[in-house]
Amino acid sequence: MSDRLTGGATDATRMSDRLTGPLTRALLVVLGFTAAGALAGLAWEALWEPPTGVVIEDEWLMAPSGPDVSFSGTALYVLLALPVGVVLGALAGLLRHHEVVTTGSVVLGSVVAGWVMYAVGHALGPPDPRVLAAGEPDYTQVPGDLVLAGPDETTSPYLSTAAVALPLGASGGLGFIYLSGFRQRQQG
Repeated sequence: MSDRLTGGATDATRMSDRLTGPLTRALLVVLGFTAAGALAGLAWEALWEPPTGVVIEDEWLMAPSGPDVSFSGTALYVLLALPVGVVLGALAGLLRHHEVVTTGSVVLGSVVAGWVMYAVGHALGPPDPRVLAAGEPDYTQVPGDLVLAGPDETTSPYLSTAAVALPLGASGGLGFIYLSGFRQRQQG
């Protein structure tokens, strides 16, 4: 009845809400994920302890060597990124309406957040020890850099399987909220 009394203004308002509502939601979700990724990158770098290596004939060698030492940065990345993704995905899932837009923005936002988390942590960590080793005397100790372990040293760190931790967690958190019926209990 109120729609008839207000005439076209309500229709224009509804049209405006349909256009800006989903777009605003998508932007806020992606920005929220990006900010959380930056904070997770700060935490990743702050909690990580760089492995040390020594210079021998202008090359950096990890000392002690072993997968447990070289994998510590990657393991910590996953341990931080997965729960951050779950929480952010669940929070985004609590938003009402525009589920398709929310899902798309969670996927996009979580990929961006994972990239930002790596970029921030890596930028704040020590520089590449292979570069620092050049020209240094033998047995000089040099800290390792904060990277994600990949198939080999020449591939991009974004190709590491650890990079899917944040998107996987976000998808899981969002899926849990959507499939658990939690939203219907909140609305009803």
